Amino acid sequence: MAGANRPELEKAILHFSTNPADSLKKQAILFLISNMEELYQYEGEWLQRFDTLFYPQIGDYSNAQTDSVRKSLERLIGPLQMKKLSRKGDLKHLASEFLIKNTEAAFAAWQNAPWKNQVSFDAFCNYILPYKCYSEYAEDWRSGLRARYRHILDDSTNGQSMVKVTCALVNEQLTWFEFSRTLGEYPSALSIGQILLGKKGDCIEMASLGAYSARALGIPVAIDYVPQYGNVNDTHKWDALILGDSESLPFEGGETEPGEMSYLREGDHKFAKVYRRRLGWVESSFAAKARTSGIRNLPEFVSDPRVQDVTQSYTRVGDIRLNIKGRDGTPVYLCVFKLREWVAIAGAMIRNDEVEFSNMGRGLVYMPMLYKNHRYLAAGSPVLLPASGGQQLITIDPEKTKDLILYRKFPFKRRWKQFLESTMEGARFEAGRDSIITNPVLLYQVPKAKTVYLPRVQNDLSLKDRAGYESVWNQVDLQLSDSFRYARIIFDKNLTFRLGEMEWYTPGQSGPLSGKPIGNIPRPELAFDGFPGRTIKMKTDSTKAHWAGLDFGRPIVLEKIRYLPATDANAIREGASYELFYWKDKWISAGTQTAKDFALEFKQIPGNGLYWLNCRGCNSKEERIFTYEGGQQVWW
Repeated sequence: MAGANRPELEKAILHFSTNPADSLKKQAILFLISNMEELYQYEGEWLQRFDTLFYPQIGDYSNAQTDSVRKSLERLIGPLQMKKLSRKGDLKHLASEFLIKNTEAAFAAWQNAPWKNQVSFDAFCNYILPYKCYSEYAEDWRSGLRARYRHILDDSTNGQSMVKVTCALVNEQLTWFEFSRTLGEYPSALSIGQILLGKKGDCIEMASLGAYSARALGIPVAIDYVPQYGNVNDTHKWDALILGDSESLPFEGGETEPGEMSYLREGDHKFAKVYRRRLGWVESSFAAKARTSGIRNLPEFVSDPRVQDVTQSYTRVGDIRLNIKGRDGTPVYLCVFKLREWVAIAGAMIRNDEVEFSNMGRGLVYMPMLYKNHRYLAAGSPVLLPASGGQQLITIDPEKTKDLILYRKFPFKRRWKQFLESTMEGARFEAGRDSIITNPVLLYQVPKAKTVYLPRVQNDLSLKDRAGYESVWNQVDLQLSDSFRYARIIFDKNLTFRLGEMEWYTPGQSGPLSGKPIGNIPRPELAFDGFPGRTIKMKTDSTKAHWAGLDFGRPIVLEKIRYLPATDANAIREGASYELFYWKDKWISAGTQTAKDFALEFKQIPGNGLYWLNCRGCNSKEERIFTYEGGQQVWW
């Protein structure tokens, strides 16, 4: 596989073969070279030109500027040439000097660390020895990073603790690294040199930063990742500090200390599978078993034999057992729904017409599929793995039809509370004594929303995707003695009027006040109609402020205000076209409707099934599968 580079690999092995004291280093270099066959970097003419423009100002580029570089090169080279990136295998080009230097430096960092006796040779080989994390350029990084962070090792307050040193690394990086997706147009993973130059990145760069920095100090750090979340169209990567064969602490380079990543469990996302990247093969992995059996055509997310299943470390898990007829050894895949299609995140082999998938994340719906010629074919019914335990097949019943009333195409996420509130920043609630509120009294101004990377919510699988849009009501208590006949919300010019509902209350009255809707916007009555799904969203106007309010008919003391931001882009949108599907070995259309309001009603739909609502022409591609229970959409 190394071709003309074979002598360089032999030279690296020979370097550690003459001195008996280097026997462990020889084992390490053999392990490294034995597991390099799928390590590579990208190359090509346009990538070289991209680097020429990219490197000088990498730290200052915005999303638009990075995208502009890509588009300029596309015009210069042509869109077809842009796609002609080739993979250059590390076996075919890495020199013996690089491999020897990497092994010597990694070994020295391990053996000179105060915690060397806590780190096994296996942990060293898999989580300290690797010279790269993904498909980035292979660089000589160990000595530079060790010199940069030597003071942390020398700090007596960190003692003999890998945890304290790793915490100190993260805290140092917090002073200069920022979360950003502005470098996302780069065609491969960034090298550690690029990351240090750019001083920003998303979870891929953060995981790399954490791993490279810790490994330079002889600390074993793995990269854990979700190939695809089970209930949202997203993926994620982070670091894991390896404390033992079965003990680790998650953290994130440039952001979060070990043990502080509670958002992994408390956020909106659900884990179907979590894998840990290793340098060496994991014989128990599905990909390793498949390759040993001669199976080569594997779906992307289950094709890596160098991953360890660590799902049980992050969520509640269960085993799924299914009766599927087929020849022994036939691979079957469990898939999750992603962007209107199914993708495999786990695999298993048929044995005696049964197949078993272990350690699957609970609270999710999975689809068993076959995979032939890069296409998925149904192998059975969808299966629900409830948070409470057990498993349940979802089988459509054409004889038991239902009328489905649908309000959304995607569940409301708790994390959107911050975004929706931010759309109302600066809006003012005012009261007055005349219909145009000539001399307004300021009652409340919506403050800037608190910025969080991910909200922390309850660690309960049964609550995720069950928040509901109505959960983002806000209440403002007033301390007023004066009476007012008119009250309103006003968005100054250059602010976008966005409002779901607004309610005003007076002391001693349980329900909201009624009155005549007023304002300078079309249909101000929508702010008081009692239907949260029917919201007001107007275009930004630089010429005037927009407002909506109530004429109570008489002066009245106001005690509190309740308001609801305009809903997100996944609510049913008047005028948009929607198609409902149900699953019966494939997606079958149940009809198409153009929304006349904030809800859709599909009549006489086969019951007890799995459904999917597709919006034609919507900008938002977020759509999720659901069941229909108790007259409501239940999201999965």
